[in-house]
Amino acid sequence: MIFIIGGACQGKTVYAKENFGESYQIINQYHLQVKEQLKEGKEPLTEAENLLQEKENCIIISDEIGYGLVPTDRFERLYRETSGRVNCYFASQAKQVIRVISGIGIRIK
Repeated sequence: MIFIIGGACQGKTVYAKENFGESYQIINQYHLQVKEQLKEGKEPLTEAENLLQEKENCIIISDEIGYGLVPTDRFERLYRETSGRVNCYFASQAKQVIRVISGIGIRIK
């Protein structure tokens, strides 16, 4: 699995398609799946573990949402923290971790 992270609208999906072509399944905007899982009462970390058991040859793309102001809304704080923990899990399991900034990928693992 390859994990691509970065801020919103930084070119992560384009980078994945240009550099890895069609040899990988792209799972885009995983941070939004974390939000939906929380709303549904699911455990996002368990869901992430299950995903990796099912799909080994994939690229997971997620926004980094932990930078900036801490939300005042309780759910949004939980979402922010959980998304960060899921991103840490994916990074620990990935064979490559790439951070994309302004369309430029920087391999950090």
